[in-house]
Amino acid sequence: MAKNQAVQQIKILGLMTGSSADGLDLCLVGFTGQDHSPDFEVLYSQEIPYPASFQKSFRNPLLLSDDQIAILDKELGLWFAAEIDKVNLEFDFIASHGQTIKHEPPFFSLQIGKPQAMADKFNCPVIYDFRTADIGQGGQGAPLIPIVEQYLIQEEYSDVLSLNIGGIANISIVPGSNNPAPLLAWDTGPGNTLIDKAVGLFTNGKLAYDKDGQLASQGKVNRKLLDELLRHEFYQRPPPRSAGQEQFGDSYFQNILKQFYPESKQSFKDFIYTLTLLTAKTIAVSIESLSSMYSPVSMLVSGGGAFNKTLMDLLRNEVPGIAMSNFDVGGVIAGNKEAFGFAYLGYLFTNGLTGNLPSVTGARKAVTLGKLCEPQTS
Repeated sequence: MAKNQAVQQIKILGLMTGSSADGLDLCLVGFTGQDHSPDFEVLYSQEIPYPASFQKSFRNPLLLSDDQIAILDKELGLWFAAEIDKVNLEFDFIASHGQTIKHEPPFFSLQIGKPQAMADKFNCPVIYDFRTADIGQGGQGAPLIPIVEQYLIQEEYSDVLSLNIGGIANISIVPGSNNPAPLLAWDTGPGNTLIDKAVGLFTNGKLAYDKDGQLASQGKVNRKLLDELLRHEFYQRPPPRSAGQEQFGDSYFQNILKQFYPESKQSFKDFIYTLTLLTAKTIAVSIESLSSMYSPVSMLVSGGGAFNKTLMDLLRNEVPGIAMSNFDVGGVIAGNKEAFGFAYLGYLFTNGLTGNLPSVTGARKAVTLGKLCEPQTS
């Protein structure tokens, strides 16, 4: 079926829920082609906030018991189906990343959001579990979006950086097609996750994130705290590397608080500013670590952190030679790029095409990513 459809437009609904646990991103894409470079059209995209109960659970996933994970798996799949039903879209496949609960390469990576609920609701196949095949080849199972970035932004002669600042920040260097150097990508460290936790604590849960970086803009650096944060062993690891709540989750945050709990409103703002500066500095270190084979002068930024003005100002100050702008390529923008990416990975799956980049994940070879969940016939 996939091969017959590939010469016509195939509509795939990409779903993405990131480590920030803000909600569900939808992106409906029409693809026309059979190879890694099909024509595409973004037909619809939307961001749907999570209910508060999901946000609380998914921002501290390592605290969940196996029974809680099983219940949330079912509840999230049903919620996905209900929210998709509200927007009344037509599609041939759903490609769902799911909500990451545990990411422990080279052993496993667990994303939940039971696909059967969606397959049955819409009577269409759901492609899911995109990370396991790469891990099975010795890879990190992440990041997976770089092949999407290669598809969207590769130029002939210029090397381009792509940065996504979600809960965790990750960066890609997409060499020009005439540059023999490989595409590289890795997680740089925390993106918004520590900032979000600090803002939630400071505001007693009234705010989930630092809108426009307003709180951070009122603070100044706590040098002792910053120096301690930069000692984390993760920053010493060479790529390929990936991170998650295992490295920068609630346990790590609580350890920071034990040493540096802010005792006043101003010291809390200094705390938030310093965590924001940490994100900027660790991204900058990754950019500066690139070998002389690469010479990027521009960077496209996506994810929620792209809208944190204080963070972006700090990052521009750290790497003044790099021109930065929000991701915007043919209808793929900062807010929907990840969901578009999983629609594209779903397209690759339907055509039996490889979806990982071994130079990025460390896998032994390129493989097709994903599994297929078919509707159950009554």
